[in-house]
Amino acid sequence: MADSELGRLTSIGRTAKLIAALLSGRDLTRAEITALLGVRVAAADRQIAAIGRHVPLIREKRRGRLHVRIDRSKVAGGAERTPIATIIAACVGASLSMLFEGTSYEKGMRDLVHYVSRDAIHPERFQDSRRQFVFLVRGGEKALPEKEELLEEVVDAVQRRRGLQIRYRAFDGARQSLRIEPLSLAVYDHQLYLIGRSRGRPAHPYRFSRLEAAEAAGGTFQYPDKDSYDPERVFAQSFGIFVDEKYPVENIEVSLAPRWATFVRSHRWHRSQESFVRAGRVHVRLRVRVCPELVSWILGFGADVRVIEPQSLRLRIARLSREMEKAHHA
Repeated sequence: MADSELGRLTSIGRTAKLIAALLSGRDLTRAEITALLGVRVAAADRQIAAIGRHVPLIREKRRGRLHVRIDRSKVAGGAERTPIATIIAACVGASLSMLFEGTSYEKGMRDLVHYVSRDAIHPERFQDSRRQFVFLVRGGEKALPEKEELLEEVVDAVQRRRGLQIRYRAFDGARQSLRIEPLSLAVYDHQLYLIGRSRGRPAHPYRFSRLEAAEAAGGTFQYPDKDSYDPERVFAQSFGIFVDEKYPVENIEVSLAPRWATFVRSHRWHRSQESFVRAGRVHVRLRVRVCPELVSWILGFGADVRVIEPQSLRLRIARLSREMEKAHHA
């Protein structure tokens, strides 16, 4: 093959490579184009000019650097194929990737934004999405990335509706071995939970970090209809993650110091919440389980809170307050 013909083919290959990158939705700087093609700046500019004669391009300078992308408003009928709400949803979803830090799921969730935004008219608007849509992680999932293989087993079982034999350490430290139907993977208070049910028992949340082992067992199962299982209904009367019947559902009323008025008007701790002002103090009513999380919530207000009802809870908080005072004076 003659050198001139080989040179033409090389040039065509470079052009095709650049067009492919632009069609994928990428927003490229001049430096990225030169690195992609392995040519000097002048040659890269000629490639851009050649493509621009046939494909609508947008060239703009941002932060002193030239950026090039396809003008999608002038191709494919000018329609944005991915709705903006879908892209924003992907950005918000990708922000949860910090819970999966160090695992393949973290990268997969980050890549989601690129996949859905490349068909947008202005994909460059999402280049800073990691900082524009942020999920502030408190402690994160302590079991990851060390238990990534266990997470993959759980995710696979949820997707395929396969029974799981698990070894689990309960809240009180007791070890359990049981077979469950895995129904949902849930995020609560920046932690992962597997919601599953064993034979003859209602759905229960199992803290992922306390799962010691899980393997497929018992074949597949029929996923329950919404009347039989609805996560919203399972936790409807829970103040947090506790669903055990040993924590009774009761009408709760607390009175808060006046300085909490603005906060209460703009915050909702539970869907059953009602609030009103009486004698200058802010009252909050809930119908929830009297569980450890509710007790911790009340104690968190310190001297600003008074429990109005039920009496049993009022006495419990008073006793705990005395014990805390005694402990801090020891």
